[in-house]
Amino acid sequence: MHKSLSSHLLLPAGILSLCFQYAQSAYVLADDYSGEEFFKSFSFFTDADPTNGHVKYQSMSQANATGLAGFMDGGNATKAVYMGVDTTSETPQGRSSVRVQSMKSYQHALVIADIVHMPGSVCGTWPAFWMVGEDWPNNGEIDIVEGVNDQTSNQMTLHTSAGASISKSSHHTHPGKDGSNGKTPSQQSRLFTGKVLTSNCDVNAPDQSRNAGCAIADNTSLTFGADFNTNGGGVYSTEWTSSFIKIWFFPRGSFPSDIASASPSPSENWGPPTSMFTGDFDMDQYFKNLSIVFDTTFCGDWAGNTWKQSSCASLAPTCEEYVSKNPAAFIEAYWAVNTLQVFQDDGKLGRGAGGNGTEARPGGPPRAAGAAGTAALANGSFIKNAAIAHSKKSEFQPRRRSGGAVLRR
Repeated sequence: MHKSLSSHLLLPAGILSLCFQYAQSAYVLADDYSGEEFFKSFSFFTDADPTNGHVKYQSMSQANATGLAGFMDGGNATKAVYMGVDTTSETPQGRSSVRVQSMKSYQHALVIADIVHMPGSVCGTWPAFWMVGEDWPNNGEIDIVEGVNDQTSNQMTLHTSAGASISKSSHHTHPGKDGSNGKTPSQQSRLFTGKVLTSNCDVNAPDQSRNAGCAIADNTSLTFGADFNTNGGGVYSTEWTSSFIKIWFFPRGSFPSDIASASPSPSENWGPPTSMFTGDFDMDQYFKNLSIVFDTTFCGDWAGNTWKQSSCASLAPTCEEYVSKNPAAFIEAYWAVNTLQVFQDDGKLGRGAGGNGTEARPGGPPRAAGAAGTAALANGSFIKNAAIAHSKKSEFQPRRRSGGAVLRR
């Protein structure tokens, strides 16, 4: 799926300049949230779900007590971060889950996540891996991985205030050569492989569903849900600059060598991205100081509102009824994140203000004091683990979920 662009295709000087500029940019590691560092650097959101989900987000201590967050024991050096949902109780008031947000925010970044498992293709669920600014929608939102119910491929979306729209074309047209008559008919090169569903990023765009944003859908089931999990997951790479936002997906076993060596250099060697968001608007005006979020909610404004249009409708009259009464249906509704790293350029190409990252300010999801390693269930019971060293004193005993998937590159 991810093949190099043909070397004989010619691009206009402006596009060539942009490609050359970013090919020459040196990305350096800014933050590594892998393993035990994850829960030291993410806060737990416990307010009511802003998307009206049938969910009860748990605090750090609650997640520890009920086994909804912790580490997968896959028998390798890296502890995959585990974030799950309640799978044992009938929950008429909403199913317990977790939503976490990085304490640090960024202005431009290359975010690379090696995800082993995601809670997709499960009726009633609405999982997402995304980035968001404190003042929504004015500071923007980037949905890297998102889907609902029985969806089988990923949807990537931007949400903004009014005035931002993306190009609807996934191809770039440029002059080519016809050796038979000397004419120069148009040729096309692929800018990205996905399909544009909606082009207006404004959450209140009058000609789109409310909060639809500008969305690009992937065209393969390996990018989301059950098939993603069966294949052992893969890597999502999101590059955000002043000029564009690009998202690539690399399935397990097909990582570029520079990603595998933690020295990423986005270039044509990565092939065209799955999505590329760009248009006639100032990217830096609409996307400012974004932090990273993982969550799993249920029903709500998307999964709930589309319940009757999905195959899930045969399971129960409403999404809320199904989610409340069927805890065992959500055993596979968990995230397992092998590594999460944020890279930024070396500063030689004029990084924007705040490019080194800033601490998230009050007004976003509340922080949990002393965040560190948390716990996760293993076959319905806790397995205690030796204390994990961390910079802040933990308020609970760290534990680990065993029997996890083999985490492999």
